[in-house]
Amino acid sequence: MDPASPEDQLPRDPAAIIRAWGRGAKRFLARRWRIVFVAAVAVVLVATGGVVVALRAEASRLVNEADARHADGDCQDAIEALDELGPLHRLVAGDVVDSSVQGRRACSVLLGATSTDGDFEPDGLDEYLGHPGARWAHAGIVRAELLFNLSAGSGNGGWDAPGRDPEGALEQLVETLAAHPEESASVREVMSTYVGRFDKDWFIKPTEYPGYTEPLDEESVASDACAAREEYLWLHDGGWTEPELAEPIASTGDQGDDLLAGCAQVKQADGKLTAARSLYEDYLKSYADAPGARTVRKVHDELVDSIRHKQMRDRAVANADHPADGSNLDACGDARCQVSVTSGTTIPVGGPGGPYELHVTVAGGPVDLSLGGLFYSYSTTGGSFVSGDGYATWSSGPRGELTLNNKVAVGVDAVRGDRATLSVWQVD
Repeated sequence: MDPASPEDQLPRDPAAIIRAWGRGAKRFLARRWRIVFVAAVAVVLVATGGVVVALRAEASRLVNEADARHADGDCQDAIEALDELGPLHRLVAGDVVDSSVQGRRACSVLLGATSTDGDFEPDGLDEYLGHPGARWAHAGIVRAELLFNLSAGSGNGGWDAPGRDPEGALEQLVETLAAHPEESASVREVMSTYVGRFDKDWFIKPTEYPGYTEPLDEESVASDACAAREEYLWLHDGGWTEPELAEPIASTGDQGDDLLAGCAQVKQADGKLTAARSLYEDYLKSYADAPGARTVRKVHDELVDSIRHKQMRDRAVANADHPADGSNLDACGDARCQVSVTSGTTIPVGGPGGPYELHVTVAGGPVDLSLGGLFYSYSTTGGSFVSGDGYATWSSGPRGELTLNNKVAVGVDAVRGDRATLSVWQVD
């Protein structure tokens, strides 16, 4: 029997034909919907992946931009960049956003340490430097400048100004160099500005006249020379090996002699004569060949003489109630005596450049001396001197001194009512 043809296999019943067609259509439509669904899901996944990639890229850009601004010290713009990160960035790029947290906190500390005029508060800057999120390498330079007190200008900030700490500044610069070698030029610049404080004329050369050097008063000397010298010695004894520090320090090597002599002048002007003498002698040992050595030696020798003179005067004043020559006015004939006199007494004085006569007036106050004799110059360390046509007078209380012709001097040792004790001596 021949196999049935395809036509013989089709249902003969129309209803069966319709049911078979319906089943085929359903299977076809189901396959179509599966294809469309899979395609739609694929499109959504691709689109979502693109958004994620874009959001992560934007988050990375904003964080990198904030880091770059932070590294430049611009924390205001850095935080503004981070403020653009939204919830979606945190959702799809949480790791990127989390990496910016420490930097944001450090920037907040730095902004809190900044005044409206852009200056930095030292404690706040210290807190920033110690923060793990700090990115601004130049902050260490700024902190060192504050510790050096450079804002007041080279040499004018005061060697004992509040908050000034050169040792702390050097430590900060060493730490900055170790952590941020790229700040090398800035470290050198700060050091050069700092050591400029030593670049001045600390030793003021006294005015010299034939046979005489005018003493310096306290206002004429650089009163901070001793503080500057102490810091100078510490600096040169520090053993700094970093060239950014060592080379600027070495550039001040020729300031040591002036600082030493300047400090001696400060002590001398302040009446600390023994200390001044010791410093002058240190100078003459260490800088014997320096250009100022001749002047320093002359000042030293005159200081030694003045120390001897002060000792002599101290002994005379201490002995004023028991003068060496009593009331013996003849003892003043060689211009060496200590006598007790009453008002109206005339003392004849001999010695170099003499003779002179000293007519004494005492009335319970200063001693008045009317001067007789030939004199062409005088100097006093107390009292008042008046001269006119044919007369000259000097008035002084205890310890006042008058020198005539740079040869003979008279000093008031004590005054008791109408009696005074006077000393006369030859000026070496």
